[in-house]
Amino acid sequence: MTRWSRTNQLIVAAAERLGARALPLGSRHTDYFVRLVHGERSVIVSKTRSPFLTQVAQGLANNKHVGRELLAAHGVPCVPDLLLDEGDDPRGPTVAAMLAQHGRVVVKPNWGNRGVGVTTDVRTLERLVRARARARALDLDEEVVVEPFVAGTNLRVAVIGGCFAAACEVQRPLLRAGLAIAAQVAAWNEDPRRGSWDAPGLQPLDRIEAEEDLAAQLAVYGLKLGGVVPEGLEIEVTTEESAVIDRSEALHAGWIAIAERACGLLGVDVGGVDLRGPIDAFMRAPEPAWRPGGACLLEVNVLPALHLHALPTEGAPRPVFDAFVAYCLQLPGAPSPCAQVRV
Repeated sequence: MTRWSRTNQLIVAAAERLGARALPLGSRHTDYFVRLVHGERSVIVSKTRSPFLTQVAQGLANNKHVGRELLAAHGVPCVPDLLLDEGDDPRGPTVAAMLAQHGRVVVKPNWGNRGVGVTTDVRTLERLVRARARARALDLDEEVVVEPFVAGTNLRVAVIGGCFAAACEVQRPLLRAGLAIAAQVAAWNEDPRRGSWDAPGLQPLDRIEAEEDLAAQLAVYGLKLGGVVPEGLEIEVTTEESAVIDRSEALHAGWIAIAERACGLLGVDVGGVDLRGPIDAFMRAPEPAWRPGGACLLEVNVLPALHLHALPTEGAPRPVFDAFVAYCLQLPGAPSPCAQVRV
């Protein structure tokens, strides 16, 4: 029996509902590819990447700095950022000026995904230097982006075949001050909604492997897994979720249009658009440009975590995998391929 990850289990089930088949690819099983078959039509998908996605589109979206710069030039309200390559001085005047202007910044790999290597709420130059070293070590080209810290919550918008499919609020676990770090992580992992990579199921959340990215994140703050979070500090665990709340019906049409347009400009036909800001900002029309305290677009992901919408912890599940399979196989009623870069 083929052992699939959670994402591919959901793809297999969706294919069956639509009268199609999802098959392993190759003589030795790899979870990275699935062949979808319907009648005489056969396509290969890579997790939630469609068969139409181009390498150029994927590269543009993966490069946070370039992607934002291009989108902002087309009127998309993106968070501004500062790009640091391997030759830039993280203690230089430009970095210091950004930190002084905003007070709190976020440091992340320019080519990162799933929150790996991200340090939020950086308030001192020394911590910024350590966060930059961590992010640089994980980046494809040793590039790092520094951006203003945007207060509020994370909103993920799914776009499939260029069309809005679902939206959800993604809340992250927070390590609280005055409490042992290991004890907090252990308590989170007691949640029966968390599944394991060793035995993938359809749990909506993942078990937190503290020895992986979290340990490196803590080191930026001068902390270890066996320590206690000091007073005055709260650490967001950027790689995991604590709650996923469906917001598909509440999201304002203006933000839906921004998500669809951002994907279309970059040529991302199946994307996960990350928005951030106060939750009520997404229930009203967006402003033409980002301002401190407002909401904005952070990035477009070419490997969207569609399971967030299919398996929310609160609210109605959305049929995003059915929409994905129908689009990839070009079943009747599905949108036409739309993976042309338009920036």
